[in-house]
Amino acid sequence: MIGTYLPNSNLITCLGKEEGAFINASDSEHIRGTECDQRILSKKESNGTVYSPNYPFPYPPNIVCRYFIYGLQDAQNLERVRLQFFENFDIPAEPKGDKNCSDGYLRIYLKGQETENAYDNPDHEVCGKTLPQTVVSSGPRLVMVFSSGKYQGGRFKAHYKFETEYKIPGTPSPDGKCIFTYYSSSRKEGTFNSPRHPANYPSSTTCEYTFQANPDEQVRLAFYTFELRSEKNNLTYGNHCQEDWVEIYNVYRPEGSMEERQRLNGRYCGQAAPGPIESEMEAVGLRVVLRTDSKHVHSGFQAIYQFKKKDMLFRDCGGNITNEEYGIIRSPHWPNKYDGPDPDRQGGAFSCTWFIHVRPYHKVLLWLQSFSVEGNPAERGCPAAVVRVWPDLDKVPIELCGEGLTDDASLIISKSSLVRVAFLTADRAVGAKGFEGIWTEIQDSPKCEQFLCSKNNFCISKNLRCNGVLNCGVGDVSDEDNCIKDPVVNVLMLVGVGLGISSVLLIVVCIWCHRKHVKRREEGALPHHVHVCERGARFASVDSVGHSGIDVYHVCPLCLGCPLYYTEKSMEYTLEY
Repeated sequence: MIGTYLPNSNLITCLGKEEGAFINASDSEHIRGTECDQRILSKKESNGTVYSPNYPFPYPPNIVCRYFIYGLQDAQNLERVRLQFFENFDIPAEPKGDKNCSDGYLRIYLKGQETENAYDNPDHEVCGKTLPQTVVSSGPRLVMVFSSGKYQGGRFKAHYKFETEYKIPGTPSPDGKCIFTYYSSSRKEGTFNSPRHPANYPSSTTCEYTFQANPDEQVRLAFYTFELRSEKNNLTYGNHCQEDWVEIYNVYRPEGSMEERQRLNGRYCGQAAPGPIESEMEAVGLRVVLRTDSKHVHSGFQAIYQFKKKDMLFRDCGGNITNEEYGIIRSPHWPNKYDGPDPDRQGGAFSCTWFIHVRPYHKVLLWLQSFSVEGNPAERGCPAAVVRVWPDLDKVPIELCGEGLTDDASLIISKSSLVRVAFLTADRAVGAKGFEGIWTEIQDSPKCEQFLCSKNNFCISKNLRCNGVLNCGVGDVSDEDNCIKDPVVNVLMLVGVGLGISSVLLIVVCIWCHRKHVKRREEGALPHHVHVCERGARFASVDSVGHSGIDVYHVCPLCLGCPLYYTEKSMEYTLEY
């Protein structure tokens, strides 16, 4: 065997027929018992170059070499192989019939076919002088089989790189980092997930998922599964998440500028999935960031994204409320259940937003007195529906769901004269009763010249005293104490009393008429008379000009319906009883 050292190279080119004679020694390991087979193992995201036998000289005829390029695969690591050919590629061939290459060839296997000895099923077979395209393995294994054929040929070399395999759909970052972008122009909806989900994500990892919407669109996200490490199982939101967590941001880009800014919408960990989220009207998209520490790992998350056309801000419910001292906000269809997705509704799910403005030097008191929204914050979060409240528009919102709220959670006070409330549902929502909340303007001053709530000590307008609404908040009914509870009932009572008095007066008049009739009867027989209460004449008043001996009759104006008589001789009314 004759060894030749190539200046400025770490390679030893071996010429001869002995075992391993055609190996270019670099990071590869010659497989003993073979002529030129090589094994290349990752040193964690390492890279290197593979060469044709006898490189840089022409390869000899009638030789077959196999290259086994294997990335890491264990509980913590999962890699794939990227292979790029460069500079020289020359495997003489004349395509013939249904075969790609008639003599020499290079076959590439990307799916681990060698484990089943399926060498007759390559993913690529290349020859000629055109540089082949870059290929990426589907798992940690890439294998090349080179056959020189009957004739002496040229040479080739290719660069390999071990990359961490995240198993995340989307457009990956070209530098191999865990950064993925989702463009509305490419696909309107799809899924994304933590690395290797449903298998465990790796530790000490940071991944970014950016969703770029068109100018007339918004992005909507909904999480289906969620499990991240958290030492505090009952505290899985906000700054309580210190181990592994997911953060969601709105992304903004001023018109005509390439600079981005982002605003945090929430941090999540444990098993409490984020609620459905929609990008702001003025945002260009959303960004999700996953961060894991160096300790234990879990299965992570899977979520869906949708790009949808922008619609009216107050599409399903909500509004911009100003110049009011109090009000009531309700979920759709209250007191009936809000329903699940409706194909006739834009986006299928509900999206409601309220902006409540009060006067300067005042705040908003929001009491969610009735609350039933799908989810369980402690056990599984709010994946199907969520209520978000921003007491401070510059901070992250409060996120609420579940059956009922504690007194502390149900009572929210704004930091300024403005509060925002949002209600969103996901496509997987099945519906629940929803919520009803009373908001009240309260004075932001130590001195109260209006009405002071006796228990909660809120200063509210005197106009809200006895208005039938509990404006003092949970557990405080002082603004409705000692009030006439139902003014409608009282009006009806007055009407009833009036009718009763009128009836009594009518009875008195009838009794008076009766007594007078009895008195007349006692004085002697009555003269000839005419009955005036015949059918049809009861409600009439008739005046007839009488002749001598002819009776004239009238209806008594005070006693309609009584059998009265009038006689011309006596010129008086008489009552028959």
